[in-house]
Amino acid sequence: MSGPDGLRLDALTVGYRTGRRRVAEVLTGLAAAAARGELTVLLGPNGAGKSTLLRTVAGLHPPLAGTVTLDGADLPRMPAARRARRLAVVLTERVDAGLLSARELIELGRHPHTGSGGTLRRGDHAAVGAAIAAARAGHLAGRRVAELSDGERQRVLTARALAQQPSVLLLDEPGAFLDATSRVELLGLLRRLAREQNLCVLLSTHDLELALRLADHVWLVDRHRRLRTGAPEQLVADGAVSAVFDTAELSFDPRSGGFALLGSATGTAHVHGPRATTPLLARALSRHGWTVVTDGPADVDVTAIGSGFLARADGRTTRLPGWSDLAGWARDRHTRRPAEGWPLRRAAPSDVADCLRAAASIGAYFAVESGWDDADPAGWRPLDELYRDGGKTLAGVVETVGQRLGTDELRVAVSVLQLGFAARLASPMLAGLARGVVLDLDPADVAVQSRFGEAPGLRCGSPGGWAGTERLHGAAPADLLGELLVDAHLAPMIAVLRRISPVSERLLWGNAASALAGALRMLETNLGTAATRRVRIVVEQLLERPPLAGTGALAAPGVTPLFRRRSCCLYYRTAVGGHCADCALLPAARRPSRVADPHP
Repeated sequence: MSGPDGLRLDALTVGYRTGRRRVAEVLTGLAAAAARGELTVLLGPNGAGKSTLLRTVAGLHPPLAGTVTLDGADLPRMPAARRARRLAVVLTERVDAGLLSARELIELGRHPHTGSGGTLRRGDHAAVGAAIAAARAGHLAGRRVAELSDGERQRVLTARALAQQPSVLLLDEPGAFLDATSRVELLGLLRRLAREQNLCVLLSTHDLELALRLADHVWLVDRHRRLRTGAPEQLVADGAVSAVFDTAELSFDPRSGGFALLGSATGTAHVHGPRATTPLLARALSRHGWTVVTDGPADVDVTAIGSGFLARADGRTTRLPGWSDLAGWARDRHTRRPAEGWPLRRAAPSDVADCLRAAASIGAYFAVESGWDDADPAGWRPLDELYRDGGKTLAGVVETVGQRLGTDELRVAVSVLQLGFAARLASPMLAGLARGVVLDLDPADVAVQSRFGEAPGLRCGSPGGWAGTERLHGAAPADLLGELLVDAHLAPMIAVLRRISPVSERLLWGNAASALAGALRMLETNLGTAATRRVRIVVEQLLERPPLAGTGALAAPGVTPLFRRRSCCLYYRTAVGGHCADCALLPAARRPSRVADPHP
C-alpha cells in the first residue's frame, strides 16, 4: 500500500478483552486501505468479524494490535472530539428519534463542532443545509423521523453523518432494513458522495451482487478470517469470491455477476434476442437446469420475439406467449431430456455460418444473407407476411413477373414464380444437409427480395439449424426437412398463389419436386456423389410421400436428366419459350441438355 491518503490498516488485530489479561481475537494481521473518493465495501460471511472490524476502525473498540490511520494520523490515539469531526458512523441499530423532525436529527451531526452548548451558528446551519442537499433529503426535512420509511430514514441518517463534515464515512449494513430499490439508491448515493466530496466511504453489506457492481474497492473476509483486498473484478477473477460464498446449491457466476444453481444442470441452451433480454433468458433457463453456451451445439434454443419466445428442442419449435409459459416449457423439457441427450441438437452458430458460406460458393440460388444491421430494408418482404396476407402482396409480384416474361397468362407467371421460389429455398437447405446441418429458416425471420435477372435475394435475421441428423434413423431426416421446407414454406406459398390464380396444385408440387432435383443435381456436380449421398436419400424419401409423391421420377446419379416430371411448369408459354430438361412434354430422345434459366 502506498501513500497515507485515506484509511489504512497495518498489522491490525481486532477482537475483545474478556478479562484483565484475556483477549478474544477475531481478526488478525489485517492490512488494507480505503482511499478517498472511492466506495470501499466490506464483504464476508456471517460471523466473520465484519462488524467488529468496523467498530474498531470507528474507535468503539480499541485495537488489540497494529494501527488504524487516517491520512497518516493514528485514529485510536486521536482525541475523541477530533475523531468525531474526522469520522462519521452509521450503525445497524435503529435510531429512536422520538418526536424529532428529520432536519433536527440531521442537526445533531453538528454536535462535534458546536461543543457542549449545542448552539448552531450560521456556519452550522449552512453545513446542515449542504448535507441535506448532498443526500437529496430536502423533501424529508420537515417530516417526523417516526413517519419515515426505512429507506427515507437511512437517507436522513446519511445526511446526519455528512453534517459532521467528516473525512471518513463508516456504515454497518446500511441496507439491512431496506427493499431492493432503496438499497440500490443508497449505494448509488454513497458512491456519488465519495466522489463529489472526496470522502473515504467504507460500508459492510450482505448484498454481494450489488456491491460487486458498485464498489470501487473490496475488503473480503474469507471463511478462515483472512482479509483479501482488491478491485471487485480482481477478487472475482482470482476465485476469492467463489471460495467464500459458493455453497452446495449455489455457485457465483463471474459472467453474470450473480449466483447460479448447481446440481440440476443437465443440458445446454442457446439464447437470442435483444441485449436487455438475453441475460433474463439465461437466468430463466438456468433456474430450470439449462446451462447457456455461446458456441457449440445445444440441447435447446430460445429466441425472444416481441413479447413472446420461439423455443426449440428435439427438432421441434414451440411458440410461447410469455415468461410463465417459457418457465413451464423449460421445466418440462428438462424433465423429458434423455440422459444421453436428444439425437438432434441445435447447431453451433459457427457451424451454421460455415454452412452458409459453403452453400453460397456453389451458386446464387444457394446463398442466404444473414443479419439485418447491414441490410437496406427497401424491397425485402418477410415471408410470413407473404404467406398470411391472402395474396395481396404477391399479386403485384406475379403481375411484374408476367410482364418480364412477356405473358398475360396469370397461371404462367404464378408457376414460374413459384418454381424459382421453391428452388431458392430448397437449394441452401439441401446444401446445409450435405454438411450435417438442417437449416431452420423460420418464415418470421426470413425475407425475400426480387432482383431482376438474378436469383431472388434471401436473408435471415438469425439463421439457425439442427445438427445430429446422422444419429437419426430411417426417414427421420426427411421428416425434419419436410417440416422445415415443405410444411413451413412450400405449402403456404402454393396455397397463397392459388388464391391469385387457380393453377393446378399437382403442377405446383411438380415445380417443387423439380426444384429439389435441380438442387440435388448441383450439389452432386459440385461436391460429388459420395458427399451428397445423405441428401439424395432424403430427396428420394420426400418424393415418395405426399404431397410430392407422383410428381416425377428421380434417376440414378450421373444420369441426364436427373429428374423427369409428370407435369409442365408452363415456361414454354412465355415469350422466350423453350422447355426445361425435365419437362413432361418432351420425349426422352428430344430432351435438351440445357435451357435458359426460367427463374425471374
